[in-house]
Amino acid sequence: MTDDLIRNALETIAGIANSYLENLDRRGDAWISLTSLVDHNGTLNQSARDKIVMCVYNITREVTISTYSPTLSSGRKSDLAAGLAVVSPPLYIDIHLMFMANFTEKNYSDGLAAISRLISYFQQTPYYDSSNAPMLDPAFDKLTLEFENLSPVDVNYVMSMLGTRYLPSAFYKLRMIPFASTAMQGRAYAVGGTGMVDGAG
Repeated sequence: MTDDLIRNALETIAGIANSYLENLDRRGDAWISLTSLVDHNGTLNQSARDKIVMCVYNITREVTISTYSPTLSSGRKSDLAAGLAVVSPPLYIDIHLMFMANFTEKNYSDGLAAISRLISYFQQTPYYDSSNAPMLDPAFDKLTLEFENLSPVDVNYVMSMLGTRYLPSAFYKLRMIPFASTAMQGRAYAVGGTGMVDGAG
């Protein structure tokens, strides 16, 4: 497991989706670019021109599953007398993604075709695991990609936040990115033991 789970997940999905689009219409360079559309000074990113721009516009906590798991055992009988390690419960987060068709002027319709094909691909492939995305970090059990509905007001807010005007876009939520530490916070003892929880230090 690496510490670059978000990067690994996004680069993997971008790579797989780009391969799908490239198989439909070979253009010699990537259809999808995992990047920002503008820099902090508001300057347009020229390398993202005539591409589907994939970017993150929010990160939230996944709240639909219980993550309470305060103790951890190595499974060795010799460790039972010493108690179970108390660790922080895992945190699962969701990444909110936007795919913008950054195609203008005469290439505008090409952008609409590309975003349409991308939506079709994600409808066919709504989840990713080791079977269809072997590049994923082993820490991932399964990632799901869900289409999100944003109101025109919300879309306008997101576009303004990212420093651009409206572009044809599709919004998705990438669910279940796990952050689980095995660093011991303390030690818990079974019934019949000391009945205490000691600090890790």
